[in-house]
Amino acid sequence: MDQFSVYEYAKRHGVSDRAIDLLLRPLTTGIFFLPIEQFSAYVFFGLMKPAIPRFYKMRIGAFKGGMTDVMVLPIVKAIEAKGGIILTEMKVDGLLMQNGRVSGVSANGETIRAKETILATTLGAAKKLLAPYFSSHPAFASLFTLPTMSAVTVQIHTDRPLRPYDRTTFAPLTCLASFAEQSRTTFRHIPGRLSIILAAPEQFLSRSSQEIMEIVCQDAEKIGMSLQTHMTDYRVVSHTEDFHSLAPGHDHLRPSQQTPISGLTLAGDYTRQPYFSTMEGAVISGERAAAVVARRLQNQ
Repeated sequence: MDQFSVYEYAKRHGVSDRAIDLLLRPLTTGIFFLPIEQFSAYVFFGLMKPAIPRFYKMRIGAFKGGMTDVMVLPIVKAIEAKGGIILTEMKVDGLLMQNGRVSGVSANGETIRAKETILATTLGAAKKLLAPYFSSHPAFASLFTLPTMSAVTVQIHTDRPLRPYDRTTFAPLTCLASFAEQSRTTFRHIPGRLSIILAAPEQFLSRSSQEIMEIVCQDAEKIGMSLQTHMTDYRVVSHTEDFHSLAPGHDHLRPSQQTPISGLTLAGDYTRQPYFSTMEGAVISGERAAAVVARRLQNQ
């Protein structure tokens, strides 16, 4: 199924244009920003598979607080409780190589050495860190071949909630792939908060924040949502290489967490695990990377 787009697969099985436009197209653009013509059928059905046995209970959830508070801080506390140290604002400049093995990283000009290094990043960042040493290494050929895709989101503060409920909503045939009011759940400290994922993000990467907001406000008006009247502040967040490409023919290129390079293990949702480009996938990749490191340390 990774040889077909969702659109091709739907047409092969007689799905109507109306169902494609009002159901499938919003799902592909709303979940992973890709138009239906570029979204792998394998990935699409793979995302749905865990829910199919209890499809009537399927929900799209959201955090009950900011990600720093509800996800990051508990992880930090767990690491520190086990004797780990968390360093922030430490941009990694490159890997440290010694006798053919990775012996740590250089961050902000500081040398940090380790018996084992887990490269837990997005695919774009992983490529940049690995390229100086392994761009021609056959073990990393699939990783460097695997394309990335971008994402653009808009975060809007308003003087009141703009939606009656805090839940994910899709807006077919607009640039608003999906959006959600979050002032009653995730961001309770502000009067109104709207988070929007934009469809076809590539068209927005070269535009200014003001240009993007003009387009967003125009499309919001089409679905009866007046942003300019109630908006108090906004922020556009652009990621040029946020995920690995979910287009057909790429899934087999995802690498394993284990590498043949001594001291180096990979983690991230682009690595081989069953949940694709999701937070769940990132967690599973981390667990598998930790298992690889544990085995290596036991064998030393």
